[in-house]
Amino acid sequence: MFAKSTAGAEANAIFYTIVQTAKLNNLDVFKYLKLIFEAYTRSQNLDLKACLPWNPTVQQICGK
Repeated sequence: MFAKSTAGAEANAIFYTIVQTAKLNNLDVFKYLKLIFEAYTRSQNLDLKACLPWNPTVQQICGK
């Protein structure tokens, strides 16, 4: 509806899913997005498990 292409709709769905998952895990969404985007830009071999919202380290850094 709001995307101009299929790829745009898919990107929106991924972004909204990340935001809602962060909310469901009681994280500050802005802090969480900042954390995962910075981790992505710093690392060639990103450990995805370290970025999951239920990871205790992520909970400590981004929790409300």
